[in-house]
Amino acid sequence: MEAKAGIQSRGDDCSKTMFAACLETIRAREGAFGAPRVLEHDGLHQVVVTELGPVRLLLNSDGVGTKIEIAERLGDFGTIAFDLVAMLVDDAVRFGARPLSMSNVLDCRVADAQVVEQLAAGLVKAAGEAEIAVVGGEVAELGDRVGGWGARGGVNWAGTLLSLLEPDSSITGTKIEAGQAIVALREEGFRSNGFTLARKILQQALGCAWHKSASPAGLSWGLELLRPSRIYAPLVVDLLFGGTESPPVELTGVVHVTGGGVPGKLGRLLGPRGLGAELDGLFDPSPGMLELQRMGGVADALAYGTWCMGQGMLLMTPDPERVLELAVLHGYEARVAGHLVNGSGLRLRSRGALQTAHNLTFAEDDQ
Repeated sequence: MEAKAGIQSRGDDCSKTMFAACLETIRAREGAFGAPRVLEHDGLHQVVVTELGPVRLLLNSDGVGTKIEIAERLGDFGTIAFDLVAMLVDDAVRFGARPLSMSNVLDCRVADAQVVEQLAAGLVKAAGEAEIAVVGGEVAELGDRVGGWGARGGVNWAGTLLSLLEPDSSITGTKIEAGQAIVALREEGFRSNGFTLARKILQQALGCAWHKSASPAGLSWGLELLRPSRIYAPLVVDLLFGGTESPPVELTGVVHVTGGGVPGKLGRLLGPRGLGAELDGLFDPSPGMLELQRMGGVADALAYGTWCMGQGMLLMTPDPERVLELAVLHGYEARVAGHLVNGSGLRLRSRGALQTAHNLTFAEDDQ
């Protein structure tokens, strides 16, 4: 855990350095046409919009991270686009934005035509599910500048999303109140986070060909980890703006459960507002996550702070019944997982494999 904490600290330090550079360029554009404006930031993360009269545009970037190694090991690149698109659109909608279009950059050791064909076909499907267009991209063959696994490995994939942020749809957190419900949306896979820990456990337990060994679900461990991320953005957009047959539903907060897990992401939203949460109804983690915990002796607290542990998104709302109704119509498994309370910290009923505590209490300082 100490090594992991050190890596995380270095990553945060580097992110702060780049964020400081971003702020410097934003300040230099003050008063210019289309000058961006910072809506909020905490020294590490930021929400920046470009205002063109009444129109506000949001840009955000992300990538698939080291999950791409799983695709390389299996020689199956057909679903990894769902992870790229999910990381972009599900991050954007947590601010109340309507995703519109994206671009992408694919860095390759060698531009393998079959690999690119699989990635492109998957991108068409993922963009269709997310209800966005892909308007451009770059494929760069960089040779040994890109590593990878196996003869056809050596791929890094990232993208940038453009979204519309309408004034009356912004989720600023000012309407979050104690007593409101927290609705969880089910995620069976690992999304695009926590793969360094997962690979380390499997490598130590099963050797370098761990991706071929059977997982508890009857799949290979490679297929278990390659499960594509669910894309929740279309549901959130319908909740915010209304669908063809339903009016909007009030959302006061949206949490995309990625790096940092439930405590990290929910704590970041609630901590500055003096609120906490009681979470006693979260979904159970997948059998694969539970088995990884047992294999690696991963305590529940670390597991919940690294993996999504069965939740892909958390929605704060005073109207949980309507949220649940629309979630089912969109084909998502959803449940009321808990509620907001006054005071800092999260009390989470653990559903992890080791049951190191019936409740995991995360103080504000831990988030």
